[in-house]
Amino acid sequence: MKKIVLTVIMFCVAIGIASAQVTKAETADDVAKATNPDGWKLGGTSTLTFNQVGLKNWAAGGSPSIGLLGLINGYADLKRGKNLFQSRLAIEYGMQKLRKEPFRKSADRIELFTKYGYRISNKWYVSTYANLRTQLTKTKNFAVADTITPPVISRFASPLFAEGALGMDYVPNQYFSMFLSPVAAKMTIVANDEIAALNLHGNDFKNFRGEFGATAIFTYKQEVVKNVNVFSVLKIYKDYLKGPAQNIDIDWQTTIGLKVTNYITANVFTHLIYDYDVLIPTDKNENGIADDRGVQFRDVIGVGFAYNVNKVIERKVPANVD
Repeated sequence: MKKIVLTVIMFCVAIGIASAQVTKAETADDVAKATNPDGWKLGGTSTLTFNQVGLKNWAAGGSPSIGLLGLINGYADLKRGKNLFQSRLAIEYGMQKLRKEPFRKSADRIELFTKYGYRISNKWYVSTYANLRTQLTKTKNFAVADTITPPVISRFASPLFAEGALGMDYVPNQYFSMFLSPVAAKMTIVANDEIAALNLHGNDFKNFRGEFGATAIFTYKQEVVKNVNVFSVLKIYKDYLKGPAQNIDIDWQTTIGLKVTNYITANVFTHLIYDYDVLIPTDKNENGIADDRGVQFRDVIGVGFAYNVNKVIERKVPANVD
C-alpha cells in the first residue's frame, strides 16, 4: 500500500509541475477561447494489433501463439459559453490462441464516461460525472482443474461498475484537469445470481452493493514529444462507510502511443487497480490457500494498424457573448 501511495504522490507532483509550466505560457482567457472555441469536438481512434510467436526445436521452451486485439476510443465534447459537456467511449476486445488450445479471450471491456461542467472562473468548473464499466462476453475460469466445463466468472452486466459524483473541476489548460468531489457514489451490480454467489467482484455475495464517499480524478493528455502521445487517468476513491484509513480504491489507466506512419502505431497500455473490497488469490501460506487484498496490474504492448478521426464543428459566437 505504501508503494501505491508513493506512486500516486509522484504522479500528482509530476502533473502539477507540467501544469504550472504550461499555465505560465497560457494564462489568458483569450488564449483559452482560441484553443477551445464553442462547438463540437468529435473523434476517436481505432486500433487493431496482431501478434504471433513461432517456435520450432526451441531449446529454451515456450508455446507458439497468435493473438488479436482491437481497441476503439471515441469522444464527443460540446462547449457552449460557460457550459462544457464531455463524453468518452472505450471498447476493447482481444483473443489469443496457444498451440493446440482453442482461442481464449485476453481482453474485454466497454466503458462509458460523461461529464458536465459549468465554468465559474477562468480555471474552475462546478461539475458532475457518471461512469459505467462492464464487458461484452462471458469469461470462463480455465484455471479450475478437472473441470470439463469451466465455470463462468463474469459476463455482460455481471459485474457492472457504476460511478457518479458532484464536485469541482480544476482545468488550468488543455492538457490537465483535476476533479475533486466530497459527494461520490459507487455501485457494483452483479445481475447473474450464480456469479454473484462467487463473491469475486467485491459484491459481498449480493447482486447489488453501494458505496458513498469522496473521489479525486486526475487527467493528463498531451503530445509530450513529436508523434508520442500520453493519456493518463488516475482515480482515487475513499468510502465514508468504512473506517480504516487504508480503505482507498485506486484505478489508474495510462496509454502511450507512438505514431509510426499515418496508419501504423505502437502502443503501451497499463491498468493498475487496488480495490479494498476485491480479494485476489495468493500463494499458499501456513494456513493453506488464502485470499487477500493486493494490486491488480495489466499491460498491453503492441504494434498495429490505427485509424484516427478528429472533427471540430465550431459555433460562431458574437464577440459580446461569453
